[in-house]
Amino acid sequence: MALGEPGLAAGSLLLFVTNYVSILLTGALVFTVMGFRQAAMSPLETRAQRRALTLAFAALLIIGIPLSVTSYQLIVTNLIAARTYTFSQTWLDGSGYRVLSVDAETAAGTVNLLLLGGGELPPLSKLEDLTRGLLSGRTIRLKVVESQTLYIGT
Repeated sequence: MALGEPGLAAGSLLLFVTNYVSILLTGALVFTVMGFRQAAMSPLETRAQRRALTLAFAALLIIGIPLSVTSYQLIVTNLIAARTYTFSQTWLDGSGYRVLSVDAETAAGTVNLLLLGGGELPPLSKLEDLTRGLLSGRTIRLKVVESQTLYIGT
């Protein structure tokens, strides 16, 4: 939160809660395997047992929903990055440029494409045609680094 990144803070909180609940459930499993189950299953404590099971199930739901959303977003982001890399390679084929990196995890909803090379870039319309409809509404932001190859010595 101090960095002004609420998404990062939410991800950290989700990781903390996931670890906390996982430790609790693993501890319960260990106690069950060690034989403490019989002591906990006395007929006088059915209300407490129901409450514990309800809380455990609620905790799993509370963690499961954000984890599934986050996992889906990560899958989509990785798919977009892979597609952009592949189509960029095709677009740059035969030119003096190569792809250095692709970053699809930007807050602005863009895909940052970093290119290195020299000469004239292929037409941008060709890259646009290759990626049309495949980037989930994101735009590509190109950063081009011009380079030269120099040879020194004999």
